[in-house]
Amino acid sequence: MTTVAPKNFWYVAAFAEDIGRALVARTILNQALVMFRTEEGSVAILEDRCPHRAVPLSLGRLIGDDIRCNYHGMQIRADGSCSRIPCQDLIPEKARARTYPVVERHKLIWVWMGNSDLADPATVPDFHWFDDPAWTTCHGYHHVNANYQLLNDNLLDLSHESYVHEDTIGNDAVAEAPVTSKVVDGKVYVSREIVNCEPPPFYVKTTGFTTNINRWHTTIFQPPSFNVIENGSYPHHASRSEALERRILNMITPETDTSSHYFWGVARAFLHDDAALTSYIREKIYHTFDQDKVLLEAQQRNLGKETNAPFPVALRTDVGPIQARKLVKQILDREQSEAA
Repeated sequence: MTTVAPKNFWYVAAFAEDIGRALVARTILNQALVMFRTEEGSVAILEDRCPHRAVPLSLGRLIGDDIRCNYHGMQIRADGSCSRIPCQDLIPEKARARTYPVVERHKLIWVWMGNSDLADPATVPDFHWFDDPAWTTCHGYHHVNANYQLLNDNLLDLSHESYVHEDTIGNDAVAEAPVTSKVVDGKVYVSREIVNCEPPPFYVKTTGFTTNINRWHTTIFQPPSFNVIENGSYPHHASRSEALERRILNMITPETDTSSHYFWGVARAFLHDDAALTSYIREKIYHTFDQDKVLLEAQQRNLGKETNAPFPVALRTDVGPIQARKLVKQILDREQSEAA
């Protein structure tokens, strides 16, 4: 059995800057979509399927705010209705493409894949760091051929930093540090306090700390696939009030049962005007997530399509991922029960 993702949630479809006056094709939850920005600036998301002969609309072209199918010229408006059929005046009632609710917020384009009557913009996850002047951010995207829950597992057990990312953000102290995990108000909190450790290369470069540091990271998981990592560090001999803090923003959108769109950002609350530092962070985080991608895709290949129970041997550090999977399963069971 494959792992199905919940539908009645807002998912990131794209960074806002990437959607303009061009057709963008993207698959989300096994559904082919096409996106574009209208002449007035709003974003439209439709099923990427012409109602005439099922050719992808993304192969067509924009005529004003209509998509003209490149097969037989049928034109579909941003609201999914048909505006023109070249060979006839009568437009059949079924000549319509499905549309999806869209919200543009925090420099992200959010799409609702489930029951549109439940699409409340107030429930869009909070990623205010992208447009909060108190934080300086950089961002990026990875396509990962792995189920979205494997990415959640990875972010909820950061002990892998010691081995996968030893050239950037990890060292032995991460895996050896004690871990706490709890569920509060439908979210999972997994925390590590790492005391008096050598700063990894990324920390030396971004903070300037060269002596031993205290560092912490708390992964906050919000179902079904959002992870915010609160991270900070300060010299071991100093106080926590002197810490330099970051937020690692992880927005995972299931593409298929075995592939994911991984949108990410890094926000920092220090050295806001240092453009070179921003570029360095973006470059090194790309490299770090490239390393994750290699392992996650290899893990998926070994699992095949069975991603529901990847913990034949559970360790103490698996508590957070297991709690997160339980929350997702409860949501899936509820959706399936309501559908029945």
